[in-house]
Amino acid sequence: MKFSTISNIGKRREENEDAYGNISIGDIDFFIVADGMGGHSKGEVASKLASLTYIDFIKNADLSTYESIEDLQEEAISKANDKIYELADDSEGRSMGTTVVCLAIDNKNKKYIISHVGDSRAYLFRDGDFIFKTRDHSLVNDLVDSGSLTEDEAKNFINKSAITRAVGTEDELEVDTEVIDMVKGDVLLLFTDGLSNEVADEEIRNVVNDFDDAYEISSKLVELALNEGGHDNITLTTVLI
Repeated sequence: MKFSTISNIGKRREENEDAYGNISIGDIDFFIVADGMGGHSKGEVASKLASLTYIDFIKNADLSTYESIEDLQEEAISKANDKIYELADDSEGRSMGTTVVCLAIDNKNKKYIISHVGDSRAYLFRDGDFIFKTRDHSLVNDLVDSGSLTEDEAKNFINKSAITRAVGTEDELEVDTEVIDMVKGDVLLLFTDGLSNEVADEEIRNVVNDFDDAYEISSKLVELALNEGGHDNITLTTVLI
């Protein structure tokens, strides 16, 4: 397994409110990418706190007490939610939160455990195409799911950036998790919306097909996002199996 993470402030923002981290415990590799939100640097605080809490919780956890890696990862995210929520409660207003997308690679059992909250995404690429994509927790997706919008109408929806779920904004948190079998040669991408808002899925597919090095894939995709305007911070972790 090889991986590379790049985080770029972009061309329009004054600070980078994205954060990331990784840790290996025995046969399991853990990754997190987070995109903070909230004014006056609160987004930066939230994303960093989520990343640090996730890594620290896993580092100090007794894995033998968990029935599954899924339970461990979701509890680590919930612990981050508690800390951010408590911190926001001590500040003026409750305007602090972050998206997260997390990946645990269980090398012994050949499984991926992918958990996410918000609109930071995970893509799994295999045999020339993407076989899995997380679905954003967003207003536009909720409207599509309810039948209020068609998929074509959703492409031009005026408020596509509005998310319906985030870490730290409520005292209770729902985390979506998928467990997927590992196959040699897979490519996994974890990234913030600074990439997905600028670079189409077809372009992402082309880059993954054109390069076989984790750093080259990360750097090329970040370059494309910057060339398209770099309107937001861009953070991307590429993992090659």
